[in-house]
Amino acid sequence: MKSDNPREIELKFQLRPGSRKAIEASPIFANADTKRSHLVTTYFDTPEGILDRAGLTLRVRRIGKHHVQTVKSRANGRGVASNRNEWEWEIEGTTPDLGRLARIPALAMAVRNINRGVRPVFVTDIRRTTRLLRLDSNTLVEVALDEGAIKADDARELVNELELELKAGSAGPMYRLALQLHALAPIWISSDSKAARGWHLRTGQAEGARFAQMPKVSRRIEAAAALREILSGTLGHLTANIGSTLRGDPEALHQMRIAIRETRATLQLFERHLDASAVGRFSLELRRFGEVFGAARDWDVFCLETLSRAMADLSGERLEDLNLAGEVERQFAHAAMANAVRGRDFTALLLGVAVWAEAGLTDPSMLGDRHMGERLLILAPSLLKRVERKAKRRAKRAETCSAIGRHRLRKALKKLCFDVESLSGLYRSHAVKNYRIRSEALEGVLGAANDAAVTQRLVSTLATVKRPDLAKPAAALRHWNKRRSQIALDALDSAVKDFRAASVFWA
Repeated sequence: MKSDNPREIELKFQLRPGSRKAIEASPIFANADTKRSHLVTTYFDTPEGILDRAGLTLRVRRIGKHHVQTVKSRANGRGVASNRNEWEWEIEGTTPDLGRLARIPALAMAVRNINRGVRPVFVTDIRRTTRLLRLDSNTLVEVALDEGAIKADDARELVNELELELKAGSAGPMYRLALQLHALAPIWISSDSKAARGWHLRTGQAEGARFAQMPKVSRRIEAAAALREILSGTLGHLTANIGSTLRGDPEALHQMRIAIRETRATLQLFERHLDASAVGRFSLELRRFGEVFGAARDWDVFCLETLSRAMADLSGERLEDLNLAGEVERQFAHAAMANAVRGRDFTALLLGVAVWAEAGLTDPSMLGDRHMGERLLILAPSLLKRVERKAKRRAKRAETCSAIGRHRLRKALKKLCFDVESLSGLYRSHAVKNYRIRSEALEGVLGAANDAAVTQRLVSTLATVKRPDLAKPAAALRHWNKRRSQIALDALDSAVKDFRAASVFWA
């Protein structure tokens, strides 16, 4: 058992046809020892899926004549690379030894809940080629190329993956290696473990959306380390939802859109002290992908939420016809989003931001000016003041401005709320909470108004001269939506006054 440091830090990529040959031909592997193995792995759980619900996977892998039992926790969602607990034992035979699990405090409770034992749930059959690379004096990375299949009863899914596992050292050099390999051939980053894919194959259900975990910044942390900590959270949030999003989970897509916005907010928070060219490049790409994700999310809300509520109020108005037309647009938007995620630019963006943020840990000047080497507590007031000033400036005429103006205020508020939360560890929790309540109340009012504005826009794209049959249901929906918009706007004046009167806690 690996008792000294039971962690696995890993980057996983899906390979396109022909990618493996280009990668293996790289001079990067010229002096690396190559090891080939045939891995047959059986995953186990109870009939009720107790281990899966606890965020654990239990497997027994046959490697030649040996059997290795492994338990892994679900990844913690911090960073582009997955980071999880991993415990391993060599055992006799193919049946899990649950007694080994009972001796690990973190696993003991799950084992106590296993009353009827475990059974096989799916199997992976993989041909693996591994190479061990020493990237510098401290960093050791195992590069694995996997080909094979996942099997659950009669269902089968092919595997063609590249995995980078950090064996020693820090993640920065591993991210740089990933960028080098990414330049050689089409590969795209994936958060889907073989276990997650196996469960989907068996049950038809995606793993589910992963929600953000706020960073814990201390009063002594330096600005460069804080930037890296916050970006690790937003990028981890983004990466963790890739698999479920591509499998059609609307909430996972929503979380990816949030993560993109919060990554942009983080860069803008520190912007005046960061390298302008790097921030400009990253922000432009994040905005581009945010628009693609936003289009798909807008159609999700329209088809799955707005029309559902409207149908309950407007029975007999043939809103089902609008729903069918909207569903076609929704599928087109999701296809564009999936192509973007699997494209080279998206993976290059995630790895590029990760490499840049990691570099600042050892040399803050790599990120921007000398202030990135100072304590965050010193910089935070000026950073938050700048973000708040923008939001309050937009709030001055919120009651009379257009839908576009209100949407800009809403975006500024979302960024402010995230920045306040991400730096909340520096200040008294009560003061932060009071400020957030007022900010989030206004954000909620603006969100309801924005949903109504988006509904009007999407209805107009459906009910055109080419679809005269949609004119009547579109008119009914517009009328219903106008009332919804007015209800939201009736609360705007009070919410704006409360926000503008909120006392700052960082002065």
